[in-house]
Amino acid sequence: MTRTLWPILPGFTLWSLAFITLYALQYMGCYLAWQPAFHRTVLILACLAWLAMLVACLIVQLKLIRRSGAAPTAVHRIGVGATLAALAATLVTFAPVTFVSMCL
Repeated sequence: MTRTLWPILPGFTLWSLAFITLYALQYMGCYLAWQPAFHRTVLILACLAWLAMLVACLIVQLKLIRRSGAAPTAVHRIGVGATLAALAATLVTFAPVTFVSMCL
């Protein structure tokens, strides 16, 4: 069962790790009183790094589907769709990092 469901898991697993990381960085920057420019730069770079990891995950999924030579199964199509949804969720959820006040 685990072998057949693995294509569905990586996208939102990476998204959840990105969520935890970015909000931990948000807290650390406020708690440690980082300079605002440095704090914003760290958050933006972390967001871009997670976006790059999600894009790499999507590329790997597509390469594995093509390499198998067989027609993609429903699980593989759902996995690619879930990774695309995680990529979109990352863009929407973490976009405020670039312009919202960091420490209230």
